[in-house]
Amino acid sequence: MSDPQANSDVSIRTPWTYLRRYRGKVTLGIVMLVATNLLFLAEPILIGRIVDILAQGTGLDQIPLLAILLIGFAVATAFTRIFSRVYLFNTAREAEYDLRSDMFAHLLRMEPGFYRKHSTGDVLSRLANDVQTVRALWGPGLLNLSNTAVAFVTVLLMMVRIDPLLTLLALVPYPSMFLLGKLFGKRLYRFSGDVQAQLGKLSSAIQEDMTGIGVIKSYVLERPRLQNFTKMSERLLGSNMELTKVRSQLAPALMAVSSVGTVIVIWWGARGDITPGQLAEFLTYLGRLVWPTLALGWMLSLVQRGMASWKRLHDIMRQQPSIQDGPGPDLDLAEIRGDVELRGLTIEIDGQKLLDDVHLTMPAGTVTAIVGRTGAGKSTLIEALPRLIDVPRGTVFLDGRDITELTLGTLRRAIGYAPQEAFLFSTTIARNIAFGYERYGDDRSAAAGKMTVKDTPRARRDAALQVASNEPRDMPEASNVASGVAGDDAGRDPRMIRAAAGAGLTRDLEALPAGYDTVVGERGITLSGGQRQRVALARALAASPRVLILDDSLSSVDSETEREILGHLTELMANRTAILISHRVAAVKRAHRIVVLDQGKVVEAGTHDELLARGGLYAEVYRSQLLHEEDVVAPDADAGNPDAGSETGGAR
Repeated sequence: MSDPQANSDVSIRTPWTYLRRYRGKVTLGIVMLVATNLLFLAEPILIGRIVDILAQGTGLDQIPLLAILLIGFAVATAFTRIFSRVYLFNTAREAEYDLRSDMFAHLLRMEPGFYRKHSTGDVLSRLANDVQTVRALWGPGLLNLSNTAVAFVTVLLMMVRIDPLLTLLALVPYPSMFLLGKLFGKRLYRFSGDVQAQLGKLSSAIQEDMTGIGVIKSYVLERPRLQNFTKMSERLLGSNMELTKVRSQLAPALMAVSSVGTVIVIWWGARGDITPGQLAEFLTYLGRLVWPTLALGWMLSLVQRGMASWKRLHDIMRQQPSIQDGPGPDLDLAEIRGDVELRGLTIEIDGQKLLDDVHLTMPAGTVTAIVGRTGAGKSTLIEALPRLIDVPRGTVFLDGRDITELTLGTLRRAIGYAPQEAFLFSTTIARNIAFGYERYGDDRSAAAGKMTVKDTPRARRDAALQVASNEPRDMPEASNVASGVAGDDAGRDPRMIRAAAGAGLTRDLEALPAGYDTVVGERGITLSGGQRQRVALARALAASPRVLILDDSLSSVDSETEREILGHLTELMANRTAILISHRVAAVKRAHRIVVLDQGKVVEAGTHDELLARGGLYAEVYRSQLLHEEDVVAPDADAGNPDAGSETGGAR
């Protein structure tokens, strides 16, 4: 099997390219098919001989030997047929693995903008259904294509040996089969494409409904969503029925044409120009062509469906990521300080200018807060730093290096990003945090975040000391950050413990029965919104980034927890660059510098006190939030907080 990224390029224009590396197995499978057809040729000869003996009434003592030979050839034919299918079908499965791996590797390389244009359900349908359809083209399709060609050649030679004229008469109807195949082939290709497209739309709708099941329940949308599902299912059913009609017409049409040849042979044989045994042998050969003839129609359908699915896959694989690696060398994290500078950054997407001539300097070791109204361009600016969206050359720099010249691996290793919409994988809390440093191929932690050493107290202690000794020296010790830790810390990677404490997860982990080993469910559904955000923050911290970006990633936690986390971050991010986005002025006023964005432009910059003194947009937002806090009814301080009571109370 191949390297998953080896074939993710535009040069693969046909599905048969994937079989090249398996040419040995494919050749062996076809050799077995040829052997099967050659062994079969003996059976009609033996049958014809037996019929002639019975018709003449002489040499009856030869029949037992002929019967034994007939059985022997049948067994040998069965063995070669089995091996031909083993080689070809297994090869198809291996090629399917390669194609799916290449497809997935290619999807991982695509930028986030690609997924804004292609629905998740449609991509999943191509990755699952279309890949399987192409595999059917490689397996049964290739087998029957080869078998049909070999069968027609070998059988026709034997038929010509018996009577060339009769062979010609028997094949008179067969040219019309190719006309039928061409006629039906175009319709099969069109309807097959329609079926796969409708299946992709249905998969997308199902994925969307299952993801938003909470909204559907809250707004009592079960009936309209069911009606929408029914309509889409009916359209898929209609496309499938059209395809089925074409396929069901093709086989009888081909069978009817081949039956005309059988009638001609019987009529000619009744004239007495050939012996009864030769007639039986000839009819057996002609019968041998019945299945290849029928398979021709089925195979035609299979090929057209496979090619339609391949086109859908190739449409994705030929799209190259718009964000490419820079030509620079892959730098080690220790070589990066974390100085960030924007020089006239302008970003325009779909004709809309999201950032306009932004100039900004964020020195290493400082905390920069970015505030602004909704739609001001804050998230766009943040996504530009790790090149989640592409940026013009010469506009964004890391340690004086143009980020478009850096490899994506170097750039993104240096940046820890905790987005507002925290995404968790359907695994344990430990595993979700460990993704922060396991992306570097670090084998110092196991899948669940525990040490990969023999489970003895001394081994755990020595391994933990070894890991700690390899940590960057400018990071504070875990004991300085965490005043208390969950009870299952024994054997945990110190980076995980430090990150969890820094994200304010300690009390939650102590409250959860399984602690770090709590399975969070799909997208972290078993945790509260605030807990999900803090696990995502711990994941970013665990990577020990030179630049930490918090994109309003504490919006779902209460004010007290937010203050606690920001206090930890001050210690954790010493000598590192922190970029903080928040709608709460209280969360950003301690930043070294506050930048105010409005309509994609920097309109203000300075410290909290400086901006208040200017009386601009920042001061206006600050006064508005103060008035809002005064209007909150005091007796029930937690009434409007959706996470109140769940932040330290464990999973909901």
